[in-house]
Amino acid sequence: MLKVFGFVRRNAALTHDEYRAAHVGYHNSYGRRLNNIRGYVLNVRANASIAATLGPLAGAVTRGEPPGFDDLWDGWGQLVFDSLDHYLSAKTPARDKPGPNGLEEDPRVAAVGGDGPWLYSGSPFQFMVVEHVAIPVRRPERKIFKLVQFAKRRGDLPEELFRSYVCGRYAVQLQRLAGLRGLIINFRTGTDVMHRFFEPGAEAFTADGKAVRDRFYGTWDAITEFWFDHPQQFVAARGAAAGLEVLETELFAAVYYREVDETVAVNPNRAPAPAFFFR
Repeated sequence: MLKVFGFVRRNAALTHDEYRAAHVGYHNSYGRRLNNIRGYVLNVRANASIAATLGPLAGAVTRGEPPGFDDLWDGWGQLVFDSLDHYLSAKTPARDKPGPNGLEEDPRVAAVGGDGPWLYSGSPFQFMVVEHVAIPVRRPERKIFKLVQFAKRRGDLPEELFRSYVCGRYAVQLQRLAGLRGLIINFRTGTDVMHRFFEPGAEAFTADGKAVRDRFYGTWDAITEFWFDHPQQFVAARGAAAGLEVLETELFAAVYYREVDETVAVNPNRAPAPAFFFR
């Protein structure tokens, strides 16, 4: 399985709500049709600040948040494919458009709607992640609360130990939070998933584009996704979780949170692909 995150900054001509409507509506309608896609989830930063959502707990669990962090992103997509080859060949015409003689190829899928220049400011920050599914998420047929933790590894902690401890001791403690519906930890990797996915002249490959992307990457090493029915559950559960703050001090140089609005365009399926046409 290959899991790719793509963080985006909205076009300055769009308000945050306009960006969300365009990404969830028009862009997702093409993204979900990418060839061989096995999962597609969009996360858009919520309008409410994390301080307003979590109250006093926000300050208690936040440490080392970088200034201007929200200027670097407005949302991110999560793409799941069976392999790197499937991912790199996903942006090709999809044979799923109804026509007079049956299914026809739709070339617009190859451009994912072609709205990138008007939807985004610059290229997406696209990177592969390794995930640890501590608790598979079970989503009911209604909106639930999704909280995202950004964490930066302590400089004196080797990367291998960091991942081991986060997936081990730390994840075990997080799994005990009352009301938790799902828990997935994602670690950014250095695998190149951009050069054969975007055009050679894309903004991502300019000096300015790389500088902004590197600044964003320098603020965190792991992204943990939490699902609850409502924010008060996390506030109560975290307040009752003795020992988490001490462990986070041992593991993280910085840790901070954001609420996101989640849209599931293609429910992630990590099982082997069936030997027939599916969508």
